[in-house]
Amino acid sequence: MILETDQLKQYQGKVAMVDGAFDPLHHGHIAYFRKARELGVPLLCNIAPDSYVSQKHPPLLDASRRAQVIDALADIDYTHVSTTTTETVLRQLHPTHYVKGKDWEGRLPPEQEQICAEQGTEIVLLDTVLDSSTQLLQRWTPVAGNGDGEVAAFERLVSEQRPVEAEHYDSDYFVSDWREGQNDYTIEARRKIEGKHPQVIKRVFQPDRVLDVGCGPGALLFLLQEQGILADGVDFSPSVRSLAPEEVRERLIIGTTSDASLFADNSYDLVICREVMEHLTVLQVRDTVRNLCRISSRYVYVTTRFHPEPAGLLDVTTQFEVDPSHITLLNKDFLRVMFVLEGFRRRQDLESTIDWMGKGRVLVYEKQEGAA
Repeated sequence: MILETDQLKQYQGKVAMVDGAFDPLHHGHIAYFRKARELGVPLLCNIAPDSYVSQKHPPLLDASRRAQVIDALADIDYTHVSTTTTETVLRQLHPTHYVKGKDWEGRLPPEQEQICAEQGTEIVLLDTVLDSSTQLLQRWTPVAGNGDGEVAAFERLVSEQRPVEAEHYDSDYFVSDWREGQNDYTIEARRKIEGKHPQVIKRVFQPDRVLDVGCGPGALLFLLQEQGILADGVDFSPSVRSLAPEEVRERLIIGTTSDASLFADNSYDLVICREVMEHLTVLQVRDTVRNLCRISSRYVYVTTRFHPEPAGLLDVTTQFEVDPSHITLLNKDFLRVMFVLEGFRRRQDLESTIDWMGKGRVLVYEKQEGAA
């Protein structure tokens, strides 16, 4: 039976829940459903919407057709096509069990774990991971030089991506405890996370004028000020000024990462943009790189989360399990190409020093003479 969202409350505490995209459905999914059915309660399959699937690859089947296929399986009692987040579905459904694959061990979003704990839903991790829908599709996608499959897929992804709205980054986004490991944006939490990083920035770049693009509530501005560096900041969220420490609030403005009207050319010798690119569409990343390079008179220092296993230069994936606004994880080399095209040169020596924690997310580029 295919359920509408407003019907979920009728099944509170009566079903176990599996969820995923299931595009395409494969033998690993069948093993997953079969094992979940052994829990002894009716099984509801929550299906991810097309907007989610599009972040990974063009949908092979749209959500309504995927629902028809899955609902026909003997092990599935109820099917629901999600139009919202998994967290919202868990709150509405109150399943007896929330069943995921073993590959989610240690990676479930803390908010999902919290919801399950509060409503008594048992989290069950099954060792039935036998394949990946995305990888299966990649095996049959024409490679570069043998048709335009890679470029065509990239074109579809870029055309279908939609920006994250500013309202997503409200006060709770920055200061509530939904992130794993007390990773909020209070000064106390950021001081622990940053460690010696503000000192390293000062020592490596020795900057006179610093701009932090995507600065959030200004924690890095505050910590750099303690090092004698008066940095400015810009952020998309309308909430950040009210959350920022009073000492830096007046140096923080609201604006997008790509707004060319906010800062003059070559106006800062160090432009920082950390953990921002993953929240942008590919087109926004392109415009942001161009803007960072325009503003900088010397260095651009970027950190972001990259595609963990890209099969090609144009591979893009998501990381919704960490943050639902992580919509663009690029191949690192592709992001490097964007800086090269702006006339910047990689400073591998500085990257190694800045990346003292060895996370592999750091890019440092320096403006070349004659670059616009």
